[in-house]
Amino acid sequence: MRARGFLAKLLPPLCCCAVVSFGVPDGPLPPAKDVVAHYDEALGGRNAILRHTSTTMRGTLTVQESGHSTTLSFVYLAGAPFRRLERVSLPNGIGDILNGFDGGVAWSFDPRTKSAQIYDGNDRESMKRDADYYYPLNELSWFKSMETVGQEDFEGKRCFRLHGINDWSKANDHLYDSATGLLVAYDFVSDFGPTHEIFSDYRRIDGVLFPMKQTVKTKAAGNQQWVVRQVLDYTSVTFNDVDPAAFTPPQAVRDLLTKRKGSPAESK
Repeated sequence: MRARGFLAKLLPPLCCCAVVSFGVPDGPLPPAKDVVAHYDEALGGRNAILRHTSTTMRGTLTVQESGHSTTLSFVYLAGAPFRRLERVSLPNGIGDILNGFDGGVAWSFDPRTKSAQIYDGNDRESMKRDADYYYPLNELSWFKSMETVGQEDFEGKRCFRLHGINDWSKANDHLYDSATGLLVAYDFVSDFGPTHEIFSDYRRIDGVLFPMKQTVKTKAAGNQQWVVRQVLDYTSVTFNDVDPAAFTPPQAVRDLLTKRKGSPAESK
């Protein structure tokens, strides 16, 4: 139920429950596990989340680069437990940028270079994490540590900041609206510097609240201004409608897998 990964792949170089306020603004900080549990309830609750096993998300991706804006259509497919496929259509019939996780293999394909790539190590783990269909329920399992470190104003909301160190030792903070319990943003460092991935425009779809907009902002070294790099606007979200065959990697990726398995390094 999450869509991540467009930033690294595209930019060159490329609920049924009532929402209850969580304590008083300046009171004791709740533990991270309670903030995350509140988030799950705010989305609709565990049963509502688990009722779904796949999702189709369609919309537009607007990329900001060097003062220019390009809007592309995209489709994002997700399936339980660890499957996803991102498909972004390039202009002028160039083709679709693809990246995904089929339950075991993390991969990408770029029609501009006709190149396929398979990811290992921490990159694979990151893409598996992004493919975790039930991430809201499993969130803490991806972190060595997660603690509530304070409250702050962020994007016009009073938020709890959870400071996390994930399983591959990268800092990844989560900010949750202290009034609604909903996720407002991730705060981490990407290849482009400090990065905010912001979630907004939540709407209830088939029993679950879903953020219909995701905005990526970055800040270059020495620059105090946050710059919008990408905006995902979802036009439709539907559940339980994805054929598992849709997650099969394209032929170029399968050929690369065959080549790797037949190499001396793979045979040892």
